[in-house]
Amino acid sequence: MEAKEIDAIGHKYYKLSLWIIAGLTLLMLLLLGGSPYWNSSVLNAILISAAFSFLTSIAYEASWKGIAKSSPASLTKFYLAAPALRMMAAVLLVLVYFIVNRSATNVDGTPAIRGMMLKFTFIFLAYYIALLVLDCVYFAKVEKRNKL
Repeated sequence: MEAKEIDAIGHKYYKLSLWIIAGLTLLMLLLLGGSPYWNSSVLNAILISAAFSFLTSIAYEASWKGIAKSSPASLTKFYLAAPALRMMAAVLLVLVYFIVNRSATNVDGTPAIRGMMLKFTFIFLAYYIALLVLDCVYFAKVEKRNKL
């Protein structure tokens, strides 16, 4: 592949991931905005999940372009290692969120961490799975097109 083609593939991935993140954020805000589950922890979960997804998709795109330009033979290793690194970063983020919010309480004084963690985890998983599917489908099509 030429450098121009690699840049175009990376730019298209960046645009698709940005559209998916923006779409999911809008969908979450519309669905959860008027529900009884809406509170500041849900908004924080949406914002943290969108920011994490955006930053990891930028890192994924930049590292894919770098590897595709310098050593395309190593792309198969990249397709294995990059999702594993993203998963480790996601687990670390969930743990940090839990540690930061472990002393949160409801209005009546009861611990609120269980409800907060469930909401955060489900919202975060929606973003994580959406981008994981995008990575798999998009780069499988890219590889298939370039091998033929």
